[in-house]
Amino acid sequence: MNTEKPQREIEDGKRKYQNDDLVVYWDAKQCSHSGKCWQRLPKVFIPTETPWIKIDDATPEEIIEIIDLCPTDALKYELPQGSRVNPDIAQGPGSVNFIRKSSTEEVQINMVQDGPLVVKGQARIISPKGEILKESNRMVLCACGKSSTRPFCDGSHMR
Repeated sequence: MNTEKPQREIEDGKRKYQNDDLVVYWDAKQCSHSGKCWQRLPKVFIPTETPWIKIDDATPEEIIEIIDLCPTDALKYELPQGSRVNPDIAQGPGSVNFIRKSSTEEVQINMVQDGPLVVKGQARIISPKGEILKESNRMVLCACGKSSTRPFCDGSHMR
């Protein structure tokens, strides 16, 4: 039986949710609120509640499958020591240990109608000061100028 431990803030805007078989991390500053998580697994991802992730309300495998769909890397997972989850299924793009493809991979940028730019493929966002803001093979960038986390989308275009 899983025993969910209370969620806790681990850094500015980042939260950790854990039980015996899975650790889920959520970075509020990276989240574009695209809804892929709560639309596909609403018994676990409930944005109107606190805590909003109910890690014990689905199997770790179901949660891993949904986190692997997160377009922004806002949701990540790892298996804690002693987890009963097959480690072979915990190697997708949502894993904290995911190995990025080479930088020669083609980058694709999809424009969402009245929404953000969805970047797929290894990319690096560099600030005007030359600092790396994010390096990932998936991210969502603001196209409307309303985001409080620019250049990243925070879902402000939907309000």
